[in-house]
Amino acid sequence: MKECPFCSKPTNNKPDNFYKCYIALGGGAYFCHRCGAKGSWYDLKSELGGFTVGGYSSSAAGDDNISQTHHRSNNNNNNNNNYQQQYLQQPPPPPQQRTPQPLPMPHLKLNSIHSSRLFDPQNSPTHNTDEYNVMQYLQRTRGLNRSVLQKYGVGCAMYTFPSKKKLEKGDPGVGNTTLEYVRSMCVTFPWLMRQSEVQEQEELRGAEYVWRRKDDDDDNDEDNGAGDSNDEREKNESKRRMEAAAAVAAADKMRKKNSKPRSEMTALERYYAKKEQVESLHGPYITRRIKVRSIEQKSWQRLDPAGGGFGLFGWHTIPHDANEIIITEGEFDAMAVYQATGRHAVSLPNGCRSLPMEVLVLLERFDTIYLWMDNDGPGREGAEMFARKLGVERCLLVQPSGKRGWKGCSSNKTMDGGENANEESVDEAILSYDANESRPPPPKDANEALLQGWDINELLSEATELPHERILKFSDLREQVIHEITNPDKYRGVPIPSLPGFTSLIKGFRRGEMTVLTGPTGSGKTTFLGQTSLDLAEQGVNVLWGSFEIKNTRLMHKLLQQYMKDVLPVGLAEREGSMEEKKKVYEALTALADKFDTLPLYFMKFHGGSDIDDVLDAMEYAAYVHDVEHIILDNMQFMISRDVKKMSSSFDKFDMQDIAIEKFRKFATDYNVHVTLVVHPRKELEGAQLGISSFYGSAKATQEADTVLILQSDGKRKFVDVKKNRFDGTLGHVPLFFERKSGRYTEDAPVKSPTKTVVPNGVGAATTFNGVGLNVGRAVASPSSHYVDISGQHPL
Repeated sequence: MKECPFCSKPTNNKPDNFYKCYIALGGGAYFCHRCGAKGSWYDLKSELGGFTVGGYSSSAAGDDNISQTHHRSNNNNNNNNNYQQQYLQQPPPPPQQRTPQPLPMPHLKLNSIHSSRLFDPQNSPTHNTDEYNVMQYLQRTRGLNRSVLQKYGVGCAMYTFPSKKKLEKGDPGVGNTTLEYVRSMCVTFPWLMRQSEVQEQEELRGAEYVWRRKDDDDDNDEDNGAGDSNDEREKNESKRRMEAAAAVAAADKMRKKNSKPRSEMTALERYYAKKEQVESLHGPYITRRIKVRSIEQKSWQRLDPAGGGFGLFGWHTIPHDANEIIITEGEFDAMAVYQATGRHAVSLPNGCRSLPMEVLVLLERFDTIYLWMDNDGPGREGAEMFARKLGVERCLLVQPSGKRGWKGCSSNKTMDGGENANEESVDEAILSYDANESRPPPPKDANEALLQGWDINELLSEATELPHERILKFSDLREQVIHEITNPDKYRGVPIPSLPGFTSLIKGFRRGEMTVLTGPTGSGKTTFLGQTSLDLAEQGVNVLWGSFEIKNTRLMHKLLQQYMKDVLPVGLAEREGSMEEKKKVYEALTALADKFDTLPLYFMKFHGGSDIDDVLDAMEYAAYVHDVEHIILDNMQFMISRDVKKMSSSFDKFDMQDIAIEKFRKFATDYNVHVTLVVHPRKELEGAQLGISSFYGSAKATQEADTVLILQSDGKRKFVDVKKNRFDGTLGHVPLFFERKSGRYTEDAPVKSPTKTVVPNGVGAATTFNGVGLNVGRAVASPSSHYVDISGQHPL
């Protein structure tokens, strides 16, 4: 750019002051060599008049148009003590703008403790049994050597995970479930990075993290300027940087004076000299965060501490001057690549579903990046998405075809046999293979390739560049087509577990497609979409909500009830009962909110009429920063209402709607996300069945859509009608029965009780969280004007 929008000093029309701000093609990151300003493409768009973007991080990510459910508070004790004043009597205070604080990090020695537990020489089948079993799992089941595990800093620890448990008879809330915490032995994977890299990540968030050299005064290591004013922090930071620069210069001078010439050093001396120099410039390694994974149940995973930053497992193994790196989907895959080839490998923090912005900063210095995701539909889609995010010109996709690299070994047979199976037996199994053994299908991932005896160097040599976005040949997609034919279940999209019949019709929601939904006013379109969005989020799919008809607070209220599958304690402050009972209910409600807070749900801050381009900007930001995979827009008429008022005729209104639909269709394809769009129907006779021509406007909506859904009723029952299915052509309808208590739909007709049951408005059967019911004073009473009969299947 000729002039940097961030520079405070005038250029004075001097040629030397122009064209100092550079923008990277492909990614959009910018850097000004004059004022030092740097940031992402979205920061630059914000500065030049685009939508306002705030700090994007794992725990407080978003912009003015996108909010996230992940907003944690560390003052739980405070909230519990003052819950009556804060929530039962006073409205919540408005959010205040404040300088972000550095994200929490684990204790400096926590990872060392975990690692020492795993490698304790006293571990045996009779002593430290849990730790011994973890090592056996890593060596036998995963085929990893002790030396590799030590290099990557792997450890083990006992963690607790929430698990649903059905209550027995006699317990409060008969027949319902409660959340209890189960202890499980886990493998720990540390995210280690240098202090200067942590500082750079925090600066992108707008926070301040000041790292100190080892020979600096250790008394203020944990300070980071948290309690100083802005002027004092700037003064202290400037002073610390000057001191650090002087210390580095003095150390270099002393080193040059006292050290040997490089030609006289041994290899070990040269290694430690280089290590000391890098550490002086960039600081020592610290633990950014720890990822834990249970060996009992794969789905039991967590990040310690909650709300921390993001890093890469194995990052500390990458030399500072390396220009090539291999990125895998899982931690075991990264270690398998290094064990088999000795090449530098790291793993993503969240699998193939997201590549956080904080991690992009770490990867800027590499010329070649191998992306090795799982060899299935989601893995391929994730690899292509990450390649576009990192820059396609430097990325190679590893997608084994099975034609090269097979050595005929079945080392997985050795992994499961004998108590004395160890790393030596793994190496022997890889070498002793039968050349006539039948060739298996291509390995799913790098760890499977190691166990089956594939030559991983050969598999990496097959890596190819991402094909041109607009031009393809059959050879570019040959393996993917064959894989899709032979493994159709892996390409059927994300299912909706709560609606299995509906899933069997549409075969799940697939990325890169668009679904349009319609139904009469009050037919339950938002309820239906809320239930599907929760099903997707609970499977790890990043979902973005655009609710233009109802406010986000009301939408979250509905989603929270659907997530709990019971009636929320509305009006807790006015209910009868002791303060102790109300406090228990409040604590249970906050426990539910904490669990709901972990879902990958995001919400756009739009309401009513909005500019389509602003909405697309927010969608683009969410797809890039948060790796959103499914976007719900509810609904089209409310969204374009502001622009429609300017139109002079109905034809202009239809044109406006067609343009918006075309843009959303193109967005779904270009960004490989699924877009679900709600479109109101035309005015039809009351009780008339809706058809594919009942959508308001022209036929553009149903023509562009891959799936067309209609919620309607025949007067006796409600059902969802699949009118178009471009995936495999399956059409049909599935009955829906509404459950007032949970606010959800079910496909099974409820069993009617022989007696009429009436309950107070807003009161339902007690669902317990942490053993505490969420409803106080549940009662069965005689009918009156204050009670509603809910014996029917639907409130209408």
